[in-house]
Amino acid sequence: MGSKSRIVDNILPIIQERLRDYNIKTYIEPFCGGCNVIDKVQCDIKIASDNHKYLIEMFKNLNQIQNLPEFITKEHYSDVRECFNKKLNTYPDWYIGAVGFLASYNGRFFDGGYAGIVHTKADTERNYYDEAKRNLLEQIPRLQDIQFQCGDYEELYSDRIDCLFYCDIPYKNTKQYGSSKNFDYDRFWNWAEKMSERNIVLVSEHEAPSEWECIWQQEVKRTIDNTKRVKAVEKLFEIRE
Repeated sequence: MGSKSRIVDNILPIIQERLRDYNIKTYIEPFCGGCNVIDKVQCDIKIASDNHKYLIEMFKNLNQIQNLPEFITKEHYSDVRECFNKKLNTYPDWYIGAVGFLASYNGRFFDGGYAGIVHTKADTERNYYDEAKRNLLEQIPRLQDIQFQCGDYEELYSDRIDCLFYCDIPYKNTKQYGSSKNFDYDRFWNWAEKMSERNIVLVSEHEAPSEWECIWQQEVKRTIDNTKRVKAVEKLFEIRE
C-alpha cells in the first residue's frame, strides 16, 4: 500500500541532488519496505533496515527466491501463516517472509489476505503471487550492493554523521499493519530533528511538524483493498534551515 515505486522518479532526483551537493557517501533507509527507492539510488554505501525480521531475512536470502514454488496454494499459504502466528520452526524465516509478502494481497504480509489467481473486471486472469515473485527476481540485481540490517532505527543509527537518511515511515492516520502498528511519531520526529543536525534527513509523510518544510508533493491513488482506491497526497519533507 505504501510502495514508492509510483513516485520514485520524482523523489530520486532530489535524493541524488542532496548526495551530490553535500558530497555524501552513505545513504540509509531505516524503513526500507520493498526497497523501491534504495535500489535505484547511486551512492558508495547503501544501507537498508527495517524492524520486520521476516522482510530482512527475505532480502538477505535473495539467492533462494528462485527456489520458491511456482504457485502458492491457499492451503500452503495458510500453513505458512500458521507457522508465523504460532512461531513454529516449520519453515525458515526467509521463506515465511517470501510467502507472507509475495502471496498476500498488496504485499501486506498475512494482513491483506491470500492473493492467488484473480479474474478481473476486464475478464482477464491475474496471478498476483507470480507477478510479485517475478518483480522481485527482476529487482535482485539492483539489490546486490545494499547492506541489510534488522532493528530499530534509533538503536542502529543515532551515532551516524554525514549520511543521507530517507525515511518512508508508516503514514499517520492510515491503517497500519504488522510491525508498523503503534508507531511512535513523536519519538521519530524528535530523532529525525536531532539527526538533521549532522546529516541530511528526508521524510515521506502526509504531514509533518512545523519545523519541517514540504519540498515536493503529488496526488496519488492508493489501493486499500481489491475493491477500494483512495486519493492521497504524497509529500517529501526536509528540516527548515
